Amino acid sequence: MGGLPKKIYQINSLSSSDRSNRLLLDSGNLLFKKNSIDRGQNQEILTAETILDIYTDIGYDAVAIGPLDLAAGIDFVQKSYTHGFPWISSNITSPDGKPLFTQWITRTFGDIKVVITAVTAHPQKEYKNINIQPWQESLTKTLVTIKEKKENAFIILLSSLNSSENEQIAKRFPDINLLIGADPHRGNISPQLIGNTLLTQTAKQGKYQGLLEIIFGKQRIWGHDTTRQLADLQNKLGSVNWQLRRLKKQSKKNGNENKYTDTILRLEKEKEELNREIDTSKELLTQEKEAGVKNDQYNYRFIGLKKNLPNDQPTAEKLILLNREIRELNKKNKQLENTSGNLSTLTQNMVGHSVCETCHETQAEFWKTTRHASAYSTLIKKDKSLNLDCLPCHLTINPRKLDSQISPDPGYLSYPSALRSVGCESCHGPGREHTIAPETYTLSRNPEKTLCLTCHTPEHDDTFDYIPKLSRIACPSE
Repeated sequence: MGGLPKKIYQINSLSSSDRSNRLLLDSGNLLFKKNSIDRGQNQEILTAETILDIYTDIGYDAVAIGPLDLAAGIDFVQKSYTHGFPWISSNITSPDGKPLFTQWITRTFGDIKVVITAVTAHPQKEYKNINIQPWQESLTKTLVTIKEKKENAFIILLSSLNSSENEQIAKRFPDINLLIGADPHRGNISPQLIGNTLLTQTAKQGKYQGLLEIIFGKQRIWGHDTTRQLADLQNKLGSVNWQLRRLKKQSKKNGNENKYTDTILRLEKEKEELNREIDTSKELLTQEKEAGVKNDQYNYRFIGLKKNLPNDQPTAEKLILLNREIRELNKKNKQLENTSGNLSTLTQNMVGHSVCETCHETQAEFWKTTRHASAYSTLIKKDKSLNLDCLPCHLTINPRKLDSQISPDPGYLSYPSALRSVGCESCHGPGREHTIAPETYTLSRNPEKTLCLTCHTPEHDDTFDYIPKLSRIACPSE
């Protein structure tokens, strides 16, 4: 969520001059991070509603339904759909086979019809009131209908399937011109041509904004950007000419007459070939200017949403309001809910850093200088100490219970003050038995890299490097 204001700012910056030539698309898994969300008002639902609101305001043309978007149930998605959110899916149906969402939409750019459709990957959770058809079946039907109604259309598929299945689709359905994926196990995928399908995706969690510029030709076949190709050839020719001048100058020196002969001959041949290719490209460019571009072409880039990029102010304000709502909701839950059972499970055999300090004073004093020691206080400063998404990485969590960090527990809201920081036991394990019999119950000396990565994810720490970071927080020897 933290990257959304920067993402919206970037979108507005890129398309502020002319929105008529813009398509905003998302391939799904937009709302939730877990496979199942409790019904009723909770933090995850509040966050999802804010995302829907932000995407609606910016004017997305189509958003595919991913399996994680169904985590709160089909009713939650259908409610936003009836209010105008642009969900699409070609393969989500009722049990009797009737489509529950728009299967495809059309946008017109000049005389080009662009059709966007989508396939939803099968969720891990089973739903009794919906059917998710196999993509082989749904795409076959959908593409036949599209081709009948929209001749020579440019077809885009939004897919939450894995990369292997997306590649199968590209090979099987050449009528799909562009496939935009949402494989959570892959990051940015530079456009790659499989048959006649261009396949690409942008990394999840809002670290990048993907920009793909398409220059429509007269045929739905991907071709080269002749202007860019000509520029590349001319750059190569310039490099070859520079090398030739340098070598010819060197060869005039005493004793070097024959030293560079073979290299000069090779470069002269390369120069002749480059000149021929440049002439051909110039002729082709002239023809394209007279008759129009023959084939579809593209340019692309992944724009990193850096921390110094400005925020879109209305979006930032919505996130501030969301944080207030989450705080008030969880404050109420903390007062109403008896979390003693959850607490005993979460903090089993934990003692807190002050107990460790009684024997390991030097190490404890060093730990107090690290950012781990002030992890919880940073949440207080940012007014997020009641945010269940943030709490697990700012408390002393038993490393044997890593599932608790993936699925935040309401028990964290009532965590004891002795464990409100990333304390000794976060890295070394629960210390109760060790305090009773230290020689018998020894603790882990260094945390495994996988343990660190449960919190130091690319979303929160994109510069994390295990060895250097470990050396900064490693306690001094006894």
